[in-house]
Amino acid sequence: MIEPRPKKVAVVFVHGFTGGSSTWTNKDGKKFHELLGLDQSLGEGFDFFEFEYFTQLVDVFKSAPIRRVLKLLNRTGLVNFDTRIKQNKPIKYLSHLLNGYLRTELYDYEEVVLIAHSMGGLIAKDHILNYVSGEGPRPIGYVSMAVPHKGSLASVLLSPLANVNAKELQPLSEYGDELNTDWHERKDELPRCMYLVASNDECVKETSSIPYKVKTADKFTLDYDHASICKPDGTSDLVYKRVKIFLDDILYNNKMAEVSSFEYVSDENDFNKEVFVIKLILSEVGEMGVADAKTSFFHAEIISKAARREDKIQLADLQTKVISLYRQTYNANKHKDADDIFSAVHKELRDQDSALLMCAMRYINFIHKGGLLHQVANRLDGTVIWDKRVTPDDIRGRM
Repeated sequence: MIEPRPKKVAVVFVHGFTGGSSTWTNKDGKKFHELLGLDQSLGEGFDFFEFEYFTQLVDVFKSAPIRRVLKLLNRTGLVNFDTRIKQNKPIKYLSHLLNGYLRTELYDYEEVVLIAHSMGGLIAKDHILNYVSGEGPRPIGYVSMAVPHKGSLASVLLSPLANVNAKELQPLSEYGDELNTDWHERKDELPRCMYLVASNDECVKETSSIPYKVKTADKFTLDYDHASICKPDGTSDLVYKRVKIFLDDILYNNKMAEVSSFEYVSDENDFNKEVFVIKLILSEVGEMGVADAKTSFFHAEIISKAARREDKIQLADLQTKVISLYRQTYNANKHKDADDIFSAVHKELRDQDSALLMCAMRYINFIHKGGLLHQVANRLDGTVIWDKRVTPDDIRGRM
């Protein structure tokens, strides 16, 4: 067995409209990601970052004309103003900035989780929808915190300031509607998502804090306002606990994906004293079939042992379906020899892999499903057989 080397996942915090690093800082000066990093498993599994961009209510003082005046003043030698031109940019443009940041600053990471507050959630959504495989870390998680998915009435009051983002954040804006439509239509392609709603949000109402048709399991309403939901006081805060659970789940799923990808290096004598192998040999199933059964049994065993309780329940349900397919296929081919029955059963498992045998556990594949069958075959009873002439006494004689 060759085990793959685990890699850390990047977690990037994306602030919102007129926000910055202070968005994530509580009254004691502790940042959200610093609290998360105190947890040993999170600290070992993730690296934390903050993505910042220019966003101000009014950007006139960062405009080109004002910058030119400041350059002239700098020539006096009495002052040293920052003369770089900065402007509020559309969300689509800010998404491009996030993309460039991830592909440059985090170029050596394979996966990223985006935790976003307010307008930052729209920037992150745009990036996820336009992500191209192989170009920067792949988004595997998205946490939405008080994000105006359907707009914010507060932004209407800011529209006279000619702020480009205030206009985009208005309810029923063309950009917001397109973003929500794409998000819903491509829901099966999205990373794992969680939507945190602030019950006392004075800027984003609850109906706007979630996109179209979100699963109840992905939505959590918590007792915060718009600003406090991203500044947990400590590890006992509900928002901290909820984000920690989300990240723990990602670590677990990554661990299971690693376990499922272990390379099985076979030995000719592996499992030869196991009941499922003896059944195959006595039934005269071909050696390639026996080797395949050993591999799938191995993968099913390590998945079954590593799975947490709720996944074990799903595995048991999946195994029941596998046995049902086996029985139907065996019955339809019972007059054939064991080799043909074995092939017919495994063909049916392959054909139903993404249909009757589809499951929510993404780390489970066809090989594991075949292994679930051989786990049941690893009993002396007749639940799974390949040749009805092979008796329990025959099997005991080879053990």
